[in-house]
Amino acid sequence: MVRTVALLLLTAAVSLAVGVSTASASSPLGPHEATWSVTLDSTLTVDLGPLGSVTMDSPAGLLGVEVIVGEIPGEPDPEAVSAETLGQALSSDGAAYVALITHPELTIQRGLRALADDALRRAGLIESVLLCLVTAGRLAGLRLPRWRAGRHMPRAATAVLAVTSAVVAVAVVVPAVHTGPAAGTRLEVLAGTPVENARLSGRVADIVQAYGGRVTAFMDENTAFYTAAEDNLRAAWSAAAAVDGAVDVTAADGGVDGSAIDAAFQEAAARGTTPVGIATPEVTVVTPATASPTADPTAPATGIWAVDPEENSTVVLSTDLHCNLDVIAFTGVLDEVAGADVHMDGGDLTMTGSQPESICVDALSDAVPSGVARVATIGNHDSDSTVERLRAQGWTVTDGTVQDVAGLNVLGDVDPDRTSASGTVKRGQEDAAQLGARLASTSCQATEANKRVDVVLIHQPYTFAPLIAEGCAPLLIAGHVHQERGMTTTAGGNLPVSQLVSGAGKGGTSIGRVTQDAYLHVLSFTPDGDLAAWRTVTLHADASVTVGAWQPVPGVTEPEDS
Repeated sequence: MVRTVALLLLTAAVSLAVGVSTASASSPLGPHEATWSVTLDSTLTVDLGPLGSVTMDSPAGLLGVEVIVGEIPGEPDPEAVSAETLGQALSSDGAAYVALITHPELTIQRGLRALADDALRRAGLIESVLLCLVTAGRLAGLRLPRWRAGRHMPRAATAVLAVTSAVVAVAVVVPAVHTGPAAGTRLEVLAGTPVENARLSGRVADIVQAYGGRVTAFMDENTAFYTAAEDNLRAAWSAAAAVDGAVDVTAADGGVDGSAIDAAFQEAAARGTTPVGIATPEVTVVTPATASPTADPTAPATGIWAVDPEENSTVVLSTDLHCNLDVIAFTGVLDEVAGADVHMDGGDLTMTGSQPESICVDALSDAVPSGVARVATIGNHDSDSTVERLRAQGWTVTDGTVQDVAGLNVLGDVDPDRTSASGTVKRGQEDAAQLGARLASTSCQATEANKRVDVVLIHQPYTFAPLIAEGCAPLLIAGHVHQERGMTTTAGGNLPVSQLVSGAGKGGTSIGRVTQDAYLHVLSFTPDGDLAAWRTVTLHADASVTVGAWQPVPGVTEPEDS
C-alpha cells in the first residue's frame, strides 16, 4: 500500500512538473492571435516579431512566460470587406489595443488560465501513460526489487545514479533558466502605468517613446474620471439609502447636497409619495402630523413601500456595455453597493463578438461579486464565442427555454441579427417579430404548466409586440436602442405587461469616458417573482452619478382618443 501511494505521488509530481514546464496555449493579445508558452526564466517576454519585444517580471513567479504575437484575424469573407467595414474593423482593433494597455491584467489572467488548462491536460496524459506502463510491467511479471531492511545500494551504483541525476539537471534546467542580459530598456514615458517596468526594444520602443505621452495622458484622464464616478456612486447610494430611496440623489465630487435632498424629501412626503416617519441625521423627521392632509394613506402595491431587502431579490441590470471595461467595472460597484442577488445583462457586451473580445466577458465576470447569480442574453454584436465564454464562466445564457435564476423564471434567446465588421445579417430564419412570437408561445405554455415566466430578457424591443399580445409574461426587458425609455405598462392578452427599455448613449460606449448619460437599473422582486419596484442609476458625462428614487410599476397606459 505504501509503495503504491509513493508511486502515485512520484508519478503525479513528475507529470505535473513536465506538464507545467511544457505548457503552451493560444490566447489573444489585444486584437492579435498569440501563442503563450511556459519558460523557466521568471520573465514575461512578448515577441512582436520585426517590431521588437517587450519584457517584464513574470506574473507566474518563478516560471516565465513567452508570448509570440501572431496576426490579427481577418474577416471570414474577404470579398465582403469594404472601406466602411474596414474602418469599423480597425476601430475594433483600436479598442482592443486600448483595453490591453489600460487593463493588461485581464489579458494576462486569461493567458495564464489557458496555460494552466494546458498544463493540467498534459500532466493528466503523462500520468496516464506512466501508470499504464507500470501496470503493463506488472502484468508482464516484472517487479520492483524488494530491498531488505538494512540492505543498501552498492556505492558504485549510488555514485553513478547521483552523477547521472546531476548531469541531467545541469543539461536540462540550467539552459532553461539562463537568460543573460534583459533585452530592451525601460521608458520614462511609461512611468506610473501598469507597464512601467516593461523593457521595450526595436521599432515598438520608438513608437511608444513618440506617442506614449498621449497614451499615458489619456489613461490618467480616464482613470481619474472613473475613480470619481465610483466615488460618486458610493456617495449617492449612501445618501439615497438614508432616505430609503424616496427621492433622486445626485453626487458630484464625492459628495451630495444635503439641503437639496432634505427639501426634495419634504416635498415627496407632502405629496404622500414617500413613507412617513423616516429619521436620519441628514433629513428632518416627517410625522403623520406634518404630512399633507390630501396624502393617500393607503400604500400602493408596488414602489418604495414594497421594497423589502430582507425578503425581496435585488437585480442589477446592464445592457449595451460594448466592452467599455471601465463602465463594466462601474457596474460591478453597483452590484456591490446594491447588495445584488442577480446580475442581468441585456446583450451587446462586445463590439463585434470577435474571439479576442472575450476579454469583455472576463471583465464583467470579474466585476460581478462572487455569490451573485448571473444571467445574460445575447445581442446582435455578440457571437457564439461570447456565448461559450459566458457559459464557461458560470453565466446562465438565454436559450429559448424558461430558466431558473436564483428563484426568478427567466425567458429569452439569442438576438436574431448578427452584426460584425462586415455588416448585419440574420443568424437564422427568424426576424425580431418571429422570435417574439415564439417566446410568447413558450411563456404561455409555461403558465399552463404552473411555471409562470417572471422576466423576458431579450436584446431588441422589436420582439415585444407578440409578447404583449399574448400577455403571459408580466415584465419584458430590452436594450439595443441606446436610449433610456423607462418603463411603461400595456394591457396584454392575459395580464398587464410592463416593458423596460434602456441602455447607454452611443457616445463613448467602448473607449474612455462616457460622453452621454449611461443607464443602469436596480429592480426589486418579491419572493413570488413579481416586480415590486425599480430605480435608475445614471452615470453622467461629468462623472456625477444620480441614483433615482424607487418607482412603482406603472399602471396600464390608456390608449389616446383618436
